[in-house]
Amino acid sequence: MSNAGKFYDPIPKIPPAGVTTTIKAEDAGRCIQTDNYYTAPDTPPHIKKYRKSFNNQPGIKQRHYGLVDDQLPDQTFGKKTYGSEHVDEVIKAQNLASLADYNNDLKEGKYHSHIHEPLGKSYQRGYKFPDAVNKGEFQFGVPTDFSESAKDVLYPEDGHREAKNRKEDPAIQKERNYNWNMDHTKHKFGYAETKVLNGAAHSLHPERLESKFPKTVIVKRTVEDFKQVSHDILGKSKNLGQGEAPIDKDQAFGVSIIGNDAWNAAKCIHGEPGEKEIQPDHDLGRSTKPGCMNEVRNEQDINRVFGTPSIRLDIPYKEKKSVADHQNYGDEPDAVDLLFPTTFTELGISEYDFSALRPRDSIKDLFSKIGYSYKIGKFNAMFNKARELDNTTSDMCSVRSFIKIVEEMNDIE
Repeated sequence: MSNAGKFYDPIPKIPPAGVTTTIKAEDAGRCIQTDNYYTAPDTPPHIKKYRKSFNNQPGIKQRHYGLVDDQLPDQTFGKKTYGSEHVDEVIKAQNLASLADYNNDLKEGKYHSHIHEPLGKSYQRGYKFPDAVNKGEFQFGVPTDFSESAKDVLYPEDGHREAKNRKEDPAIQKERNYNWNMDHTKHKFGYAETKVLNGAAHSLHPERLESKFPKTVIVKRTVEDFKQVSHDILGKSKNLGQGEAPIDKDQAFGVSIIGNDAWNAAKCIHGEPGEKEIQPDHDLGRSTKPGCMNEVRNEQDINRVFGTPSIRLDIPYKEKKSVADHQNYGDEPDAVDLLFPTTFTELGISEYDFSALRPRDSIKDLFSKIGYSYKIGKFNAMFNKARELDNTTSDMCSVRSFIKIVEEMNDIE
């Protein structure tokens, strides 16, 4: 577009494609910013009274749309308030002038309450105190020359200073010279639950507690015979006390449909699919949506797997991973390990600790601490067999392999 606001042909002598239209006041700015160029039409007056926005206007009394056009009479409802005295005038009317106030005090002074309970003073009982009491600095009671704080009395810094005061000290248990059968200074009265160690672990794995296994209880034969008759036995019909029926054990009552054409429960569930029904879906493992199919350009990429793998074996493994490193290098536990953790998971020991290769001295020291100490010759033989199980040429083996060799050669001298 030129400065004059007209279109010009950047490539002359080539006919443009399509139809070019130029309409006045129909540029892109007016199409996008319609509020700046156009004003929405207002609601007609005869329809506006039916809209909610008309009744919700601020400063306008809400009226029914049927009464909007009606002319209300110039009439005021209710009763008018007549003129009366104001509150401040009523309060000030009770304030008496100087002479009226003096005459009122003479009249009120005859009452007993005015004599013994004057306004703004304490109760007058008619006591006559000495002249020293009438002075303003007089105080009743005996003054204390020296006093200790309550904290020093209850918790003295140098302990209990006098043995005679030990029985009356509030911080010392009172001695009544009872003949106790226990050390009453350490004994605690009341009910206390037994402290259980690893309570959360036992709650998650109750099968590890010996008390959770059912104990064998020996009862009389008559009790079991009664249960066989009165209770329902799993997988058997109830014993009605009529003895065994003279039929075979495999006898089945009712009508049996035997044959290849029998429509049993399995066929009701699975049906009778044909060769076409048992074929996998056409979109299984691939995309059938146009434009989203994995089509390769080179023939050598037909079996190529695109995308980033979940286990990053394509990048070098880091012995010391950063906290912000979210990559999985194949050393993280599987889902089955999270659902069914091993026995030693709660101790912070994983399966990797059992399968990791360790040097000879580390294996010997580890098993010696748990009570498996061997002579140097037997230990070297067991260690070499563990190396064969791990199929390693280095002078190391795993704890798992050495445990298997201990189970085989522990009792061999």
